[in-house]
Amino acid sequence: MRIRRPMFAATLTLLVALAAASPASAAPGNGADVVNESDCYTYDYGTFCSDYRSVQNSTETPSGNLSIVSNGRASFEFTGSGRLAGCSNSQSYDFRYHLLVKDGLVHEQGNGSGNEFSGECNGYSYNCTIKDRYHAVDGRVQFSRPEFECTYTRP
Repeated sequence: MRIRRPMFAATLTLLVALAAASPASAAPGNGADVVNESDCYTYDYGTFCSDYRSVQNSTETPSGNLSIVSNGRASFEFTGSGRLAGCSNSQSYDFRYHLLVKDGLVHEQGNGSGNEFSGECNGYSYNCTIKDRYHAVDGRVQFSRPEFECTYTRP
């Protein structure tokens, strides 16, 4: 079965959630904030691993314009054990974001994001992709191209 539907709100929610939950430890690199964090946790029912990588650069011009560019990738993986042995889930989220502020107002903003998630358990599996391309100038959307696609299989 294949399903397609607009997912701009879901993509925007993921972008906001990642921005809000981004790790606090950042290492400076060539004027940009760089974050590289990985962790794994093991429980009775499986292991959960996460990996987060991002680069954000903010530049203010002498005229007062502010440009913010952010790129990154977050990925998560679960491998079941015990009562969830044979079950797994993975997700990756790539994002690119640009914001230009002039005279204290958002002049231009754009993003490109992609989210893939898949999993399997007891013969059931799914594979989904969410993509979005968005650009606006002075509050007018020039384009918004959200896509959502999933495939499911069952025994």
